Amino acid sequence: MSLWLCPEVLLVLAGVGLILVDCLAPQTGKKWLGPLAVLLSAGLLLWTALSAGRPMPESWSNLLVTDGLSALFKPFFVLCLVTVTMMSARYRLGPDETVRGELLALPFFPTAGLCLLASARDFLAVFVALELVSISLYLLTAFHRAKPASLEAGIKLLVMGGLSTGFLVLGIAWLYAAAGTTEFSRLLLEQAGKPATPALLAAAGLILTGLAFKVAAVPFHAWAPDVYEGAPTPVTAFLAVASKAAGFVLLLRVFGFGAFALESIGQVFRPVLLTLGIATVTLGTLAALPQRDLKRLLAYSGIAHAGFMLLALGTLLEGGLGTVVAYLWVYLLSTLPILVFLNELERIHGNTDMRHLDGLARRDPGTALGATLCLLSMAGLPPLAGFSVKLAVMSTLWSAGEVPALVIALVMAVAALGFYLSPVKSMYWEREADSIPAKRFPVYLVWVLMVAGAFNLVLGLHPQPLVRLAERSLSPHPVSFSLPQK
Repeated sequence: MSLWLCPEVLLVLAGVGLILVDCLAPQTGKKWLGPLAVLLSAGLLLWTALSAGRPMPESWSNLLVTDGLSALFKPFFVLCLVTVTMMSARYRLGPDETVRGELLALPFFPTAGLCLLASARDFLAVFVALELVSISLYLLTAFHRAKPASLEAGIKLLVMGGLSTGFLVLGIAWLYAAAGTTEFSRLLLEQAGKPATPALLAAAGLILTGLAFKVAAVPFHAWAPDVYEGAPTPVTAFLAVASKAAGFVLLLRVFGFGAFALESIGQVFRPVLLTLGIATVTLGTLAALPQRDLKRLLAYSGIAHAGFMLLALGTLLEGGLGTVVAYLWVYLLSTLPILVFLNELERIHGNTDMRHLDGLARRDPGTALGATLCLLSMAGLPPLAGFSVKLAVMSTLWSAGEVPALVIALVMAVAALGFYLSPVKSMYWEREADSIPAKRFPVYLVWVLMVAGAFNLVLGLHPQPLVRLAERSLSPHPVSFSLPQK
């Protein structure tokens, strides 16, 4: 593939182009900036899906690779960009202030970084791509300058992001000192069959610590609730879905079948990953139960989901790695539509308090039904897709003989019903207060929620597409999305 046709390059060019249009266009023409950003992101999604199986430019081959994992997750990240761009086009910083061009343009840059992460085969590429993502997200999180909570969220993300980057860089440096390379495949070849040295184990531990911040795993989770609540809702969506998925893609590459996929390292880090998973799913579930702000609830929900994925990853079995991939796609289909819903809720009411859901089913039944299907899928209730992937996590733990982790995961899955059913209760069984105006949501939101709910229902009844996704992600060869030849 030509360098200029790579999705990563096109994403950067699109972001720069939007900034130039915002600077040069007359004031009357800026109203078209939102539709232009949405069209650009949708076109890039189509191109990314069509070019998913094409090899990277020769000049990038030492740092980046095209395989099943990259081919599946580049469209994943650009799909998140499309949704975030749509949300940003409707987001308002104040009652009389239109959306700013930077809020539409900046998400293109971290998306380019995420696509690079999906293909990374060297820790140098990982570091550069992570910095491209992180710096853009620091700006976006603190974008709402008139809102103290947004500034606080930006500072917290900056401090915690800098700390995680420090761990990661120290781990990469230690790895180079211990093994003389930062390339995944070369490290595997040179260390295969050898006992892990203390320096190599220390490097793996430092890198795991840096990545644990990115997925908000306990005890590196404290930034997530405040940042999710304080950031503009489109940025919250990007952090909750795209950024978290990138962290797990890196964990899959590094510990699943990449740099540290060695038996000697796996024996040490398998119990570490399982312990992280148990702590994360437990704290995320219990801390979500008393929440009344929906963005904070989703923050703790994301922590709990990260725990389930860490449990599957911690088995270090092929089935567990594939389960993480399927789980991430179901997480996108259930969480991202709810965040689109919260974006409109905040637009109407100014915040995302759960009391605004009271009586929603009576005044807006389509929106309530779609949101309910997504929430129940997140809860893991049959026959929705969330049940299929949580069942896959349990099956993987059973196959690996991790019975204590399995029991804790089952208990937390049941306990999570308490906070997932709370919004449903408000929508269907509570009566709205007279002081809250009964405002209807836009028609497009009903379609987004209903289509997402239908996908969750169909994939729950027929999970074979999820199984194929898991199988393709483990393929060392590029994945083709073209129609099969007869």
